[in-house]
Amino acid sequence: MIAFIIVYLIALFCYFFTRTSETKKYRAVNKYLMATMYLVYGIYHISVRQPFASYHTMLILALIMAWLGDVFLVFDFGRGGDFFLAGNVGFTLYEMMVMSDNGLTFRQYGWVFAVVAAMLGLFIFACSKWPNKFRLGKMRWPMTFYLSSIYTHGITGLFMALLVAVPAFRVMGIGSFLFMISDIILTLYNYVFGENKWLVRANSLTYFVGLLLIALSTAMC
Repeated sequence: MIAFIIVYLIALFCYFFTRTSETKKYRAVNKYLMATMYLVYGIYHISVRQPFASYHTMLILALIMAWLGDVFLVFDFGRGGDFFLAGNVGFTLYEMMVMSDNGLTFRQYGWVFAVVAAMLGLFIFACSKWPNKFRLGKMRWPMTFYLSSIYTHGITGLFMALLVAVPAFRVMGIGSFLFMISDIILTLYNYVFGENKWLVRANSLTYFVGLLLIALSTAMC
């Protein structure tokens, strides 16, 4: 695990520079390396630690969707977003199954949807109130739809981290929350603030650390 973390963090440090460089080839190789690392690490540990064809298979599917999102996002933002949306749904379902498997009822974690509704309401209000600042144009409703998936994923992960007293699931929940933060930063970069290398790096940091934590949690179960 230590060797994996060291190599992954070195690759992430390099990505801070390749992500903002003008050479897409280096960026793609760097990103695909980290994405393949979290995917292989997660699938391996789920496969050897969890029963075959259990609900943990949902986590494998979610990781594959996130990996495909990383692969396509480099050259096709829309297709990459579609895979990430599917991954968000998978992560959310898995985290809800984890909470149910640990004795929690929907009444205890159903507040996720109230929090998500409030966050979406705030986003829609901001887009309507300051259309010149939130320059989404035709992407307003597609982004609202996508954000509903990442908000649900991130807030469900946060609830899981708070309500399930199992270290592995707390680590995973924090990872999911960071994943959500990364997409909020990416939205601000793409549609509000524009070119800003520090926002790009903050997006990369929160996203890849989030996926690192999700991957590491599979070795802790």
